[in-house]
Amino acid sequence: MRIGEIAIVGPGLETKKKFIKAICEEIVIETESLIFGRLQINNQLVIHLYGLDWSEKQLHHAWDLVSQKLLGYVVLFNWNHADSYTSARSIVDNLTARYTVPVVIAATLQNGQAPVPEEFLNAEFNLTQQSQFTFCKLSEPESVRNVLIKLINSAIEHLN
Repeated sequence: MRIGEIAIVGPGLETKKKFIKAICEEIVIETESLIFGRLQINNQLVIHLYGLDWSEKQLHHAWDLVSQKLLGYVVLFNWNHADSYTSARSIVDNLTARYTVPVVIAATLQNGQAPVPEEFLNAEFNLTQQSQFTFCKLSEPESVRNVLIKLINSAIEHLN
């Protein structure tokens, strides 16, 4: 059995929980700062999704060790909240500066088409060659699956 590991980070545990619950058959651990789900791809491959709290204060050698095992990071933020965007941008800046793993930034949308808030029109993430931006509807498992597919495809494209 092979295991692929993906970290789901971003402001607020609730968004990460919705993302993981939308795609995983099994939630193994759920605490105030961690949610861990298991996604069985087939009888030879399992994807572990870790919804983790992120804080610049908590960045230490443990994150460095964990990042070496990851297929990549999914950074979530609420498209309709500027504070969520600001936090996600800081997370992306830290991730891309520290690690050379794929990052998919997923702006979560609520039901229906969301208008583009003015403050986002000129905003941008510092994307590296291994990072992508996309939208995601947490209420739609297919949308969540597409985010994971983007991350896994990116990991495959950047194999050394």
